[in-house]
Amino acid sequence: MTENALRILLRLTVLAFFFLAGFYYKITKLLDHRHLSPRFQNAEERLLRNPSVSLPAATTRHPLAPPYPFPYKFLMNLQEKCQNQDPFLVLLVTSVSHDITSRMAVRETWGNKSNYGDVNVVTVFLVGLSSVATDKVQQLLEEENSIYGDIVQQDFMDTYYNLTLKTLMGIEWVAKYCPTASYVMKTDSDMFLNVEYLVYNVLVPGNPVHTNLYTGKISVNVTPIRNESQKWYVPKEIYPSDFYPPYCLGSGYVFSASLAQKVYNVAQVIEMMPMEDVFIGMCMKMLNISITKNTRSIFNGGWKKYNRCLFTKLVTVHSYGGEDLKEVWMDFWSKRKSECPK
Repeated sequence: MTENALRILLRLTVLAFFFLAGFYYKITKLLDHRHLSPRFQNAEERLLRNPSVSLPAATTRHPLAPPYPFPYKFLMNLQEKCQNQDPFLVLLVTSVSHDITSRMAVRETWGNKSNYGDVNVVTVFLVGLSSVATDKVQQLLEEENSIYGDIVQQDFMDTYYNLTLKTLMGIEWVAKYCPTASYVMKTDSDMFLNVEYLVYNVLVPGNPVHTNLYTGKISVNVTPIRNESQKWYVPKEIYPSDFYPPYCLGSGYVFSASLAQKVYNVAQVIEMMPMEDVFIGMCMKMLNISITKNTRSIFNGGWKKYNRCLFTKLVTVHSYGGEDLKEVWMDFWSKRKSECPK
């Protein structure tokens, strides 16, 4: 069997397993930590066995927030990804550990670095530990990473409320292993992303690199939810102010790579919040970094029906993943230089 045939067979095997794992997860929505192998003990379980590490009392942190700061361990960290190169843009893409379908769609569309010529764009997927079939999913993730070399992972559970941990993991990775990058964008794997427009019309290679850039779809005057029955309830003792600081929506925001270490450092000393975009806004406020406003509304926070001429002047559009993304991208990329009505 040829090497290419082996790769195709492996991809089909991984796709089939992750589909079944995802289906199982939706049915059960349960996690029994007792079934995890010793290699992947939950971080909070490790904490209980390690009295040298202090954990804030439950009353001093958000009820949905994981322990932080905490010595989460890198399981896959791509230490050599940025060696001998200075990426112009690093794309930090949050992904669910078993969702290889979305990762493959990104790799075949806007995450393909060959699209951008001499501009060095690095794509990294951020995942945690699968909450179902942990050992098997981990094995397949490691096989996937051996082929593509673009997955970063720490040993926290891959849940929606751990999205802040995923983002901080990516920021930590940039600070430690890709410090010579110029810019970083955090986005999700179910997004349409017009990297070419972002690179050449917003960031602009050849221009001086901005050192305090923080931009995206701006959200202002957002009030914390005080109703205990609501999903994003925030007690006053956790966040006493009546308004969150201005922040960029988590579907896609860009910041100077030189801020990565600073944001990571600040994150160690302020109250962890499960709302990742709010939390990053809080970090930026502590650093006295103001949002760089974009007057053209190029960061779209929701879904829009595909229109090539519209999408050529947007950076982000929500809810385009998997086959939908590939279908839209095929038309968009092949016709992106075509004229549009004025």
